[in-house]
Amino acid sequence: MSGPQELPVAALVPEVLAQLKGSKLVLQAPPGAGKSTYLPLALLQQGDWQGRRILLLQPRRLAAVAIAHYLAEQLGESVGQRVGYHVRGERRAQANTQLMVITEGIFVQYLQQDPELSDVAVVLFDEFHERNLFSDLGLAMLLEALPLRPDLGVLIMSATLPAETIASWLGEDARVLQSAGRQHPISVHYRPPKVANDWLQHSVQVISEALQSAAQGVLVFLPGWREIQQLQQRLQLPAEVLPLHRQLPLAAQRAALGELPEGQKKVVLATNIAETSLTIPGIDVVVDSGRERRSVFHPRHGVSRLQTQRISKAAATQRAGRAGRLGPGQCFRLWSQNEEHSMRDYDEPALLTDDLSGAALEAKRWGTELSEMQFLSPANPVHVKVAQQHLQALGVIDGTLHLTALGKRVAEYGAEPRLARIAVAVEQASAEQRGAAALVLAQLEQPPRQPEQFPLTANQLQGEARKRWQFWCQKLRVKPVVTQVAAPLAAELALWGFADRIAQCRGEAGTHYRLAYGGGARFHHGDHRVGGEWLLVLTMNFSEAQADAIIGCVLPLTESDFRHPALTLAWQQELRLSGPRQRFEVVEVQRLGVLTVAQRAAQTQPTHDERVQLLVDYVQQQPSAALDWESAASLLARLRLAQRYLPESEHGHWPDFEQRALLAELAHWAAPYWQNIKDLEQLRRWSPQAALKARLSYQQEQLLEHLCPQYWHAPSGHRHAIDYTSTPPKVALKLQEVFGTPASPALCQGKVTLMLELLSPAGRPLQRTSDLASFWQNSYQQVKKEMKGRYPKHPWPDDPVQAQATRKTKKFLQNNE
Repeated sequence: MSGPQELPVAALVPEVLAQLKGSKLVLQAPPGAGKSTYLPLALLQQGDWQGRRILLLQPRRLAAVAIAHYLAEQLGESVGQRVGYHVRGERRAQANTQLMVITEGIFVQYLQQDPELSDVAVVLFDEFHERNLFSDLGLAMLLEALPLRPDLGVLIMSATLPAETIASWLGEDARVLQSAGRQHPISVHYRPPKVANDWLQHSVQVISEALQSAAQGVLVFLPGWREIQQLQQRLQLPAEVLPLHRQLPLAAQRAALGELPEGQKKVVLATNIAETSLTIPGIDVVVDSGRERRSVFHPRHGVSRLQTQRISKAAATQRAGRAGRLGPGQCFRLWSQNEEHSMRDYDEPALLTDDLSGAALEAKRWGTELSEMQFLSPANPVHVKVAQQHLQALGVIDGTLHLTALGKRVAEYGAEPRLARIAVAVEQASAEQRGAAALVLAQLEQPPRQPEQFPLTANQLQGEARKRWQFWCQKLRVKPVVTQVAAPLAAELALWGFADRIAQCRGEAGTHYRLAYGGGARFHHGDHRVGGEWLLVLTMNFSEAQADAIIGCVLPLTESDFRHPALTLAWQQELRLSGPRQRFEVVEVQRLGVLTVAQRAAQTQPTHDERVQLLVDYVQQQPSAALDWESAASLLARLRLAQRYLPESEHGHWPDFEQRALLAELAHWAAPYWQNIKDLEQLRRWSPQAALKARLSYQQEQLLEHLCPQYWHAPSGHRHAIDYTSTPPKVALKLQEVFGTPASPALCQGKVTLMLELLSPAGRPLQRTSDLASFWQNSYQQVKKEMKGRYPKHPWPDDPVQAQATRKTKKFLQNNE
C-alpha cells in the first residue's frame, strides 16, 4: 500500500481538527481517499481529546475488524491497545483504548446505555451512503442526544451521496468538506452473456480472461455464498481461489484479505461485503456480476427475503474502484453498456425495505417512535405498522404502543425481538432449559443450510453459529454443556417468539399449510419431508413463481403445545353454514389467528342482537361471497364520484362510501335490514341499495342528484340512465338524439365530462366520445357517409349542430312539420 502521505484526505486533517469539536461535519470522499484509515489515525495521533475515545462506525463486522487490525499495525501495536474493535459477539479493547472501531448496531447499544456518550469525544460514521438500518437509527438517536453533549464531534463520511444533501438535512450548523480521491485509471470492459440466465456459467470464461490480464489478482463480485460455492467448483485456474462472504468465520474472511507470496496470483470470490472500506491487497482487476442479494421485507408474511437484484450505478462505481486502489486497473462487467441506463442511481435505504421490528423496539427503548425521529429518508409507514403489530403480539408493547415491563427486558438484549422474547422467557428457568435455549437461539440466528437437520447438535454447529451459541450461553448465564435439544423442548422454547408461525395442514398430503397470520406455506417440491397436522414454521423463503412461502426449519406440534403460556386461546361464537339450504348455525370455536384449533356446538344460543352481530362478523370476513354488491355497483359509483366533488362545507357530513368504511360500519347501516335472515341464500338476495341510500339525509339526496344525476335528459326529450361504473361515466343513445348539441355535457358542476356512446338507428355502437364538438367537426362526416346508405329513413344532416334532435324517421318529422 502506498504511504499515507499520498492519501488525499491528509490535506483536510488540519481543517477537520480545527472544526470537529462540538460540530457536525460531512465529508464527501471518493474511494481511496483514506477516510476509513488515514483520517481516524490522524485524529488519534494529532487531536487532543482529553482522555475520551474516538468511535469509528462501520456497516460490516469484517470491515470493522480488518480496519482495526490495519490501524493497530500502523502504530506498531497489536489490536486491543490504542486501537480496538467491538462487533457482535467479539470485543478487543482495554480501559485505555483510544480509537474503537465498532459496527453501527453496537453503537446503538452504546447510546442506549449512555445517551451522553460520556467517554466519547468524536463519532465517525463511515460509508454512510450505504444507508443501513442501524446507521440511520444510530445517527437519528445521536442527533437527539447532542444537546446533552454540545462538545461532541460528529463526522459523517460518504463516498457517493452528495455531502450538501446530507448537510442541509442536518441543519444550518452542519459544514461540508470535500476530498479528492486517489483513484488510478480503470479500463472498463463490457462482457454481457448471450443468455441473461446463463450469466454464472459465462462468468467462468470472463474470470479466466481477467486473470490473464491481471498483474496481481482478481476480485469477483457475486450475489451470495451459493454462487461463490458453485464457481469454486467450476473454476480451474492457475491461482489460489478464496471465498469472502458473511457466513465465513472471521478468521477465514481475514485470510482472503491477506497478501500472497510475490509472483502468486489470487482470485477472491466475494459478495458486496468487499464493496467498501476494505482494501484487498494484490487486486488490480475486478469482475462484476452486476448482482447483489439484498434483504427485502414482506409485510404480509412478516419475513425478510434475500432477493437477488441488479446493483445501483453507485455500487457499480464502488466495485470498479477496487481495481484502482493500488495502481491502474481493469473492470470486467457482465452486462452491456446500454443496460446501465435502467440501473438506479443509489441503493434504497434500509428504512424503506427492511423489517423494522428491531429498530422500532430500539426507538421505543429510546423513548420515541420511528415516525418521530429525524431520518434522511422517512421510515416505510407500512413496515412501521407491521412492526408495531408484531411487537404487540409478542407482549413487548401494549395497546397504547408503550413498552411493557416485559418489553423493557426484551429491549435490553439488543437482539431480534423474537429471539430476545425467548431469552426473557427462560431467564428464571433451570440451567438445562437455559442451555437448551442457547443452542436453539444460535440456530435461529444462523439457521442450518439443510433445514431438515434442525435442530442441530452442538457438535454440528460451525463458524458463526458456534460463536453465537457461546454468546447466548454467556447471556443466559449457563455453561455450554447442553449439546442437543429434542424437538418437543425446542418447540416449547420457540413458541415464546414464534406463536404467529403455527401452521395447520391444508389437505391430507402434509405438504401445504396455512399459517396463523393468514399466509400460505408449503414444502419445496424437492423436499420429501411430510409434516403432521400442526407445525411451527421457524424459517421461510420465497419463490418468484409461488404465492406461498417455502417452508425451511420446522418443528412438529402436538395437542399439548396449545396449552403453552404464549398462546391465548378462548372460545368464541361464530356463524357456520349447515345443510343443503346453507342455514346459519351458531358454533363455538377456538381460534389462533385465522386457524381453527377446535370447534363445538354452541353451549348457549345468542340473543337476537348477538346473532345479527355474528352475521355482521361473517360478512366482514368474506364480503365478496356474502353480499350482492353488484346490484348496488352503479349507485356506489355514483355516490363515490359525488363524494369526490362535494362542496367543502359538505365534506365533513357526507358518509364514507368506500368499501373499507362500508364493511367497518355494517352494523350501523346494513344490520337493521337483516333481522329475519336465516340462511346464505336470503343474505345473497338482499340488495344493499336501499340501505345505502338511507345513509343520506334529504338535503344530501338532493345534492347527489345535483352533482351526479341518475339520468341525462337528451335534447331529443328522452332521458337516459347514466352508467357510473364506467370511467368516465357514460350514456348510450342514438346519434340523432344529440343533434343540435355543440359540446359534450358535464357532471359534478362541470368538472366531469360525460362520455357519449353514440348508437346507430339500430342501436349498434358507432362512436364513443367525451368531446362532442370535435366529433361533429371530424368524425361525423365519415360516420354519415357510411350510415346514410344503410339507414336512409333517418336524418343525416350536413350541419348536425344546427339540426333538430330526434329519435324519429325523416318521414315522421316531415308529416309533423
